[in-house]
Amino acid sequence: MADMTDKAGVLERWISQARKGYFEMLLLARLQAGRAYGYQIVASLKQVPGFENLAEGTVYPVLTRMRNDGLVTAEWVAEDSGAPRKYYTTTQFGAEVLAEMKAIWAAMSAALDAQEVTS
Repeated sequence: MADMTDKAGVLERWISQARKGYFEMLLLARLQAGRAYGYQIVASLKQVPGFENLAEGTVYPVLTRMRNDGLVTAEWVAEDSGAPRKYYTTTQFGAEVLAEMKAIWAAMSAALDAQEVTS
C-alpha cells in the first residue's frame, strides 16, 4: 500500500493522466488558431502550464494519428531559405471534434464545480 502522505506522488500520477487526456484537445486548439509546423506547435504548447518540458518526439506521433483520423491535414511548404516544412491545419471535422471536446471539458468542469458547492 502506498504511503498515505505521498501527496506529491499522487498528484504527479494524476497530472500525468490529465495531461494525456488534455493533450489532443490542446493540440487541436493550437492548430485551430492557425496552421503551424512542428517546431512552432511545440514552442507554443511549451507555454501551457504542465507542458513546459514537452518533447518534439511526443507531438509527431499524435499529429500522425490525428491526420489518419481526419482531424488535421499536413502540407509540405517550400521555404525561401532552408528545407521545406510540413504545416498542419485543422480540418472541418477536426474543428467539429474540438468543439465537442471543449463542451465535454466544460461539462466536466461544471460538474466538478457543482460538487464543490454541494459538499
